Amino acid sequence: MKEQIRNFAKQHRKFLDVNSLSFKIQQNLYSLPEFIKSTYIFSYYSFADEVSTQNFFSNTEKNWFIPKIEGDNLLVCPYEKENLIVNKFKIYEPKNNIININPNKLDMIIIPALAADRNGYRVGYGKGYYDRFLSLLTNKQIKVTLVFSDLLFDNIYPNEFDIKSDIIITDKEILRINC
Repeated sequence: MKEQIRNFAKQHRKFLDVNSLSFKIQQNLYSLPEFIKSTYIFSYYSFADEVSTQNFFSNTEKNWFIPKIEGDNLLVCPYEKENLIVNKFKIYEPKNNIININPNKLDMIIIPALAADRNGYRVGYGKGYYDRFLSLLTNKQIKVTLVFSDLLFDNIYPNEFDIKSDIIITDKEILRINC
């Protein structure tokens, strides 16, 4: 089922007005009390037709961190625009000479998704990086998934290792799951 949702989402996103919808999602994120209170935020750096996050990093009131893939793991690295390269998945990440910080210092984690459901689960790209990363956290970071409203389903039939988000943000609504 997840693979069908994944394929549908990849095709469907090609027909969306990503910039306009991403702007609405960004405004919803910025309105969250949890976002306003957060100082250390981990976010993916968007590419192609994902919910755009690139404008987030210009908010200098926050300390931004982005992932770097190392083996099967995600490292938490400070965002520095001049230090970005494109990795094997065609995703921007920090160069090899990076600083990895303790993820438990983060206040909020913004998670990419191809699709999500109203129960807080998401469909990613299928490699499991984020679920492995989230399973290692010991503090109560706010986990936020960004997804286009057209790709929000009632149920995506999660696996036992899938980690729930606390908040799902679309261009039309904010769903609070665990908070």
